[in-house]
Amino acid sequence: MSVAYGDQVHVHDVREMAPGKLVFTLENKTSERGMFVIAVLPPGFDIGTIPVRFVPFLNGKRLLTTQAFRDLFRSEVIKAREGIGVKDITLLFSDLKGSTALYDRIGDLNAFALVQQHFDLLQDVVTRHNGAIIKTIGDAVMATFLEPADAVAAALSMRDEIETFNVNQPDRALILKIGVRKGAAIAVTLNERLDYFGQTVNIAARVQQLADAEEIFVSEDVYSAEGVQALLVSREVASDVFRLKGVRQDLRVFRIPKDLTAS
Repeated sequence: MSVAYGDQVHVHDVREMAPGKLVFTLENKTSERGMFVIAVLPPGFDIGTIPVRFVPFLNGKRLLTTQAFRDLFRSEVIKAREGIGVKDITLLFSDLKGSTALYDRIGDLNAFALVQQHFDLLQDVVTRHNGAIIKTIGDAVMATFLEPADAVAAALSMRDEIETFNVNQPDRALILKIGVRKGAAIAVTLNERLDYFGQTVNIAARVQQLADAEEIFVSEDVYSAEGVQALLVSREVASDVFRLKGVRQDLRVFRIPKDLTAS
């Protein structure tokens, strides 16, 4: 089959192909680069009525924020003395408030089992929102997302699902607090695990520490990112300026309360 690039074409050409080897000859008659896509369509798929949308091309940042990649290639080595600079990544930190009292109240084994269930729940939420778990630290979770809106949507879902989880755990309530921050970071492999380091990571952790029980705190750059405020239309978001330890400039942080229309 021969395909020639000339004028821009916005029409899909659909043909039935017999099994076996297919050979395509491509000719670009322009001075610009073009894109050629082959899609195998399921039976009954009408490309004229069903819109086709392609995921953006795969890059390093998208790869590092994909849970499947981290699960399958968790020991892939990025030397610590080199690292990979990631210009813009969104980081989410969560922690459990009052976990020491929880261990004291129900015992180590029961509390540990409960915390592990909470980790499984949060990983499911992160994966559904196009993110990846970087690591757990004690009772805390560090996750990364390609887009700030995905991180905020995940944070909202985490809070809601922990609340639902607690319905069946009346004497063992888990109290979540979350912080989200975006910026540059360095990806390296330490202890056989891909990890992130840098000031953005430090600030993201401190933003989470500002949050209290069932609160979500996000930095100003996250709140201003595309799609974030559309997620928060039913909430009376408040902001304040904080001085964080080790950070020269004051940081404006936004507190996301629970949805007032919820139960």
